[in-house]
Amino acid sequence: MKVKINGVEIDYNFYQVESSPVVAFVHGFPFNQKMWNPQVELLKNKYSILTYDIRGLGKSEVGDGQYIFENLVDDFIELLKVLKIERVLACGLSMGGYVILRAYEKQPSLFHALILCDTRAEADGNEAKLKRSQMLHILKSHGKEKFADEFMKTVLSPKTFENKKDIVDFVRNMILENDARGIAGNLIALATRTDTSDVLNKIDIPTLIIVGEDDVLTPPSLAQSIHNRIKSSEIAIIPEAGHLSNIENSDAFNEKLLKFLSRV
Repeated sequence: MKVKINGVEIDYNFYQVESSPVVAFVHGFPFNQKMWNPQVELLKNKYSILTYDIRGLGKSEVGDGQYIFENLVDDFIELLKVLKIERVLACGLSMGGYVILRAYEKQPSLFHALILCDTRAEADGNEAKLKRSQMLHILKSHGKEKFADEFMKTVLSPKTFENKKDIVDFVRNMILENDARGIAGNLIALATRTDTSDVLNKIDIPTLIIVGEDDVLTPPSLAQSIHNRIKSSEIAIIPEAGHLSNIENSDAFNEKLLKFLSRV
Protein backbone atom coordinates (compact mmCIF):
# COMPACT_ATOMS: atom_id res chain seq x y z
CA MET A 1 0.00 0.00 0.00
CA LYS A 2 1.12 3.55 -0.62
CA VAL A 3 0.38 6.88 1.01
CA LYS A 4 1.70 10.39 0.36
CA ILE A 5 3.73 11.56 3.35
CA ASN A 6 5.53 14.90 3.45
CA GLY A 7 5.65 15.10 -0.35
CA VAL A 8 6.77 11.53 -1.14
CA GLU A 9 4.91 8.26 -1.61
CA ILE A 10 5.68 5.82 1.21
CA ASP A 11 5.13 2.11 0.68
CA TYR A 12 3.83 0.31 3.77
CA ASN A 13 2.07 -2.81 5.01
CA PHE A 14 -0.34 -2.79 7.93
CA TYR A 15 -1.50 -6.15 9.27
CA GLN A 16 -4.34 -5.46 11.68
CA VAL A 17 -5.50 -7.70 14.50
CA GLU A 18 -8.60 -6.46 16.28
CA SER A 19 -8.04 -5.02 19.78
CA SER A 20 -4.29 -5.59 19.49
CA PRO A 21 -1.49 -3.11 20.13
CA VAL A 22 0.49 -2.03 17.06
CA VAL A 23 4.11 -3.10 16.67
CA ALA A 24 5.85 -0.74 14.23
CA PHE A 25 9.11 -1.88 12.62
CA VAL A 26 11.63 0.59 11.14
CA HIS A 27 14.30 -0.96 8.93
CA GLY A 28 18.02 -0.28 8.69
CA PHE A 29 20.16 1.25 5.94
CA PRO A 30 20.29 0.51 3.02
CA PHE A 31 17.53 -2.09 3.14
CA ASN A 32 13.73 -2.14 3.11
CA GLN A 33 10.78 -3.46 5.09
CA LYS A 34 11.41 -7.02 3.84
CA MET A 35 14.22 -7.27 6.38
CA TRP A 36 11.48 -7.76 8.98
CA ASN A 37 9.91 -10.79 7.24
CA PRO A 38 10.95 -13.25 9.99
CA GLN A 39 9.34 -11.05 12.64
CA VAL A 40 6.18 -10.32 10.63
CA GLU A 41 5.58 -14.03 10.08
CA LEU A 42 5.98 -14.66 13.80
CA LEU A 43 3.72 -11.87 15.01
CA LYS A 44 1.13 -10.98 12.37
CA ASN A 45 -1.63 -13.18 13.81
CA LYS A 46 -0.89 -12.06 17.37
CA TYR A 47 -0.37 -8.30 17.01
CA SER A 48 -1.17 -5.53 14.58
CA ILE A 49 2.04 -5.02 12.57
CA LEU A 50 3.22 -1.95 10.65
CA THR A 51 6.23 -2.05 8.33
CA TYR A 52 7.24 0.51 5.72
CA ASP A 53 10.02 1.52 3.36
CA ILE A 54 11.90 4.64 4.38
CA ARG A 55 11.83 7.34 1.69
CA GLY A 56 14.20 6.59 -1.17
CA LEU A 57 14.47 2.89 -0.30
CA GLY A 58 12.48 -0.20 -1.23
CA LYS A 59 9.29 0.75 -3.04
CA SER A 60 8.97 4.20 -1.48
CA GLU A 61 9.44 7.20 -3.73
CA VAL A 62 12.93 8.58 -4.20
CA GLY A 63 11.79 12.13 -4.92
CA ASP A 64 14.69 14.52 -5.41
CA GLY A 65 17.03 12.24 -3.42
CA GLN A 66 18.02 15.10 -1.12
CA TYR A 67 17.17 14.28 2.48
CA ILE A 68 18.20 15.22 5.96
CA PHE A 69 17.66 12.85 8.84
CA GLU A 70 14.79 14.89 10.27
CA ASN A 71 12.81 14.11 7.10
CA LEU A 72 12.97 10.40 7.95
CA VAL A 73 11.83 11.03 11.51
CA ASP A 74 8.94 13.24 10.42
CA ASP A 75 7.86 10.61 7.87
CA PHE A 76 7.55 8.01 10.63
CA ILE A 77 5.54 10.31 12.88
CA GLU A 78 3.28 11.42 10.03
CA LEU A 79 2.68 7.84 8.87
CA LEU A 80 1.34 6.96 12.32
CA LYS A 81 -0.95 9.99 12.22
CA VAL A 82 -2.25 9.24 8.73
CA LEU A 83 -3.02 5.65 9.75
CA LYS A 84 -4.65 6.92 12.95
CA ILE A 85 -2.29 4.92 15.15
CA GLU A 86 -2.16 6.66 18.51
CA ARG A 87 0.59 4.62 20.20
CA VAL A 88 3.02 1.93 19.13
CA LEU A 89 5.51 -0.58 20.38
CA ALA A 90 8.35 0.55 18.12
CA CYS A 91 11.18 -1.70 16.96
CA GLY A 92 14.06 -0.24 14.97
CA LEU A 93 17.40 -1.64 13.84
CA SER A 94 20.45 0.58 13.23
CA MET A 95 19.05 3.53 11.23
CA GLY A 96 15.59 2.44 12.36
CA GLY A 97 16.75 2.78 15.96
CA TYR A 98 18.02 6.30 15.24
CA VAL A 99 14.60 7.19 13.81
CA ILE A 100 12.76 5.81 16.83
CA LEU A 101 14.99 7.54 19.39
CA ARG A 102 14.58 10.92 17.70
CA ALA A 103 10.82 10.39 17.26
CA TYR A 104 10.59 9.53 20.97
CA GLU A 105 12.48 12.73 21.77
CA LYS A 106 9.98 14.74 19.71
CA GLN A 107 6.75 12.95 20.71
CA PRO A 108 7.17 10.45 23.56
CA SER A 109 3.40 10.04 23.91
CA LEU A 110 3.39 8.01 20.67
CA PHE A 111 5.16 5.06 22.29
CA HIS A 112 4.12 2.14 24.53
CA ALA A 113 7.55 0.50 24.46
CA LEU A 114 10.84 0.55 22.55
CA ILE A 115 12.95 -2.20 21.01
CA LEU A 116 16.35 -0.83 20.00
CA CYS A 117 18.39 -3.23 17.88
CA ASP A 118 22.04 -2.88 16.88
CA THR A 119 21.91 0.90 17.14
CA ARG A 120 23.39 3.91 18.93
CA ALA A 121 22.32 7.33 20.24
CA GLU A 122 25.44 9.32 19.34
CA ALA A 123 25.58 11.43 16.18
CA ASP A 124 28.31 10.70 13.64
CA GLY A 125 31.79 11.77 14.66
CA ASN A 126 34.40 12.80 12.13
CA GLU A 127 35.56 9.24 11.49
CA ALA A 128 32.04 8.04 10.76
CA LYS A 129 31.35 11.00 8.46
CA LEU A 130 34.51 10.28 6.49
CA LYS A 131 33.51 6.62 6.23
CA ARG A 132 30.13 7.66 4.81
CA SER A 133 31.94 9.90 2.32
CA GLN A 134 34.07 6.95 1.25
CA MET A 135 31.01 4.74 0.79
CA LEU A 136 29.28 7.49 -1.20
CA HIS A 137 32.31 7.66 -3.49
CA ILE A 138 32.19 3.89 -4.03
CA LEU A 139 28.47 4.06 -4.83
CA LYS A 140 28.80 6.92 -7.30
CA SER A 141 32.05 5.80 -8.93
CA HIS A 142 31.67 2.03 -9.00
CA GLY A 143 27.91 1.38 -8.72
CA LYS A 144 25.53 -0.47 -6.44
CA GLU A 145 27.18 -3.89 -6.81
CA LYS A 146 30.55 -2.72 -5.51
CA PHE A 147 28.83 -0.65 -2.82
CA ALA A 148 26.80 -3.67 -1.69
CA ASP A 149 29.86 -5.91 -1.51
CA GLU A 150 31.80 -3.38 0.56
CA PHE A 151 28.89 -2.56 2.84
CA MET A 152 28.05 -6.16 3.61
CA LYS A 153 31.57 -6.76 4.94
CA THR A 154 30.74 -4.46 7.86
CA VAL A 155 27.24 -5.68 8.74
CA LEU A 156 27.30 -9.47 8.55
CA SER A 157 29.03 -11.82 10.96
CA PRO A 158 31.84 -13.97 9.51
CA LYS A 159 29.74 -16.95 10.62
CA THR A 160 26.92 -15.75 8.36
CA PHE A 161 29.24 -15.52 5.35
CA GLU A 162 30.55 -19.00 6.08
CA ASN A 163 27.35 -20.86 6.88
CA LYS A 164 24.29 -18.93 5.64
CA LYS A 165 24.62 -18.17 1.94
CA ASP A 166 20.85 -17.71 1.63
CA ILE A 167 20.98 -14.83 4.11
CA VAL A 168 24.00 -13.28 2.38
CA ASP A 169 22.13 -13.36 -0.93
CA PHE A 170 18.95 -11.98 0.65
CA VAL A 171 20.77 -9.03 2.18
CA ARG A 172 22.69 -8.26 -1.02
CA ASN A 173 19.51 -8.38 -3.09
CA MET A 174 17.77 -5.94 -0.73
CA ILE A 175 20.56 -3.44 -1.31
CA LEU A 176 20.56 -3.89 -5.08
CA GLU A 177 16.78 -3.44 -5.30
CA ASN A 178 17.18 0.17 -4.17
CA ASP A 179 17.61 3.18 -6.43
CA ALA A 180 21.19 4.48 -6.21
CA ARG A 181 19.89 8.03 -5.63
CA GLY A 182 17.85 6.82 -2.70
CA ILE A 183 20.84 5.03 -1.19
CA ALA A 184 22.94 8.18 -1.59
CA GLY A 185 20.23 10.40 -0.12
CA ASN A 186 19.89 8.23 2.96
CA LEU A 187 23.64 7.88 3.34
CA ILE A 188 23.98 11.66 3.49
CA ALA A 189 20.92 11.97 5.75
CA LEU A 190 22.50 9.63 8.29
CA ALA A 191 25.41 12.03 8.68
CA THR A 192 22.96 14.84 9.55
CA ARG A 193 21.25 13.15 12.47
CA THR A 194 21.29 14.81 15.87
CA ASP A 195 22.75 13.30 19.02
CA THR A 196 20.04 11.66 21.14
CA SER A 197 22.30 10.54 24.00
CA ASP A 198 20.51 12.80 26.48
CA VAL A 199 17.21 11.16 25.58
CA LEU A 200 18.28 7.82 27.04
CA ASN A 201 18.04 8.96 30.65
CA LYS A 202 14.53 10.30 30.00
CA ILE A 203 13.03 7.10 28.58
CA ASP A 204 10.50 5.81 31.10
CA ILE A 205 8.74 3.09 29.13
CA PRO A 206 9.70 -0.59 28.80
CA THR A 207 12.73 -0.93 26.54
CA LEU A 208 14.50 -3.96 25.10
CA ILE A 209 18.00 -3.55 23.70
CA ILE A 210 19.10 -6.27 21.27
CA VAL A 211 22.55 -6.68 19.74
CA GLY A 212 24.39 -9.33 17.75
CA GLU A 213 27.41 -10.76 19.56
CA ASP A 214 29.56 -10.19 16.44
CA ASP A 215 28.28 -6.68 15.68
CA VAL A 216 31.32 -4.49 14.95
CA LEU A 217 29.38 -1.33 14.05
CA THR A 218 27.37 -1.11 17.27
CA PRO A 219 29.03 -3.73 19.50
CA PRO A 220 27.62 -5.33 22.66
CA SER A 221 29.66 -2.93 24.80
CA LEU A 222 27.77 -0.01 23.25
CA ALA A 223 24.42 -1.77 23.75
CA GLN A 224 25.38 -2.30 27.39
CA SER A 225 26.03 1.43 27.81
CA ILE A 226 22.58 2.20 26.38
CA HIS A 227 21.08 -0.37 28.76
CA ASN A 228 22.85 1.30 31.69
CA ARG A 229 21.29 4.67 30.86
CA ILE A 230 17.69 3.58 30.25
CA LYS A 231 15.90 2.74 33.47
CA SER A 232 13.75 -0.40 33.40
CA SER A 233 15.50 -1.60 30.23
CA GLU A 234 16.75 -5.08 29.50
CA ILE A 235 19.41 -6.33 27.11
CA ALA A 236 19.69 -9.42 24.92
CA ILE A 237 22.82 -10.50 23.05
CA ILE A 238 22.10 -12.64 19.99
CA PRO A 239 24.68 -15.38 19.29
CA GLU A 240 26.07 -16.02 15.81
CA ALA A 241 24.85 -12.65 14.54
CA GLY A 242 26.44 -9.41 13.44
CA HIS A 243 24.76 -6.05 12.83
CA LEU A 244 21.64 -7.62 11.28
CA SER A 245 20.73 -9.72 14.30
CA ASN A 246 17.05 -10.07 13.36
CA ILE A 247 18.00 -11.78 10.07
CA GLU A 248 21.24 -13.57 10.89
CA ASN A 249 19.76 -15.45 13.84
CA SER A 250 16.04 -14.85 13.58
CA ASP A 251 15.14 -17.75 15.91
CA ALA A 252 17.07 -16.32 18.86
CA PHE A 253 15.98 -12.77 18.02
CA ASN A 254 12.32 -13.77 17.78
CA GLU A 255 12.45 -15.59 21.10
CA LYS A 256 13.66 -12.44 22.89
CA LEU A 257 11.20 -10.24 20.99
CA LEU A 258 8.18 -12.41 21.73
CA LYS A 259 8.97 -12.70 25.43
CA PHE A 260 9.32 -8.94 25.71
CA LEU A 261 6.10 -8.19 23.84
CA SER A 262 4.17 -10.70 25.92
CA ARG A 263 5.22 -8.84 29.07
CA VAL A 264 4.49 -5.30 27.90
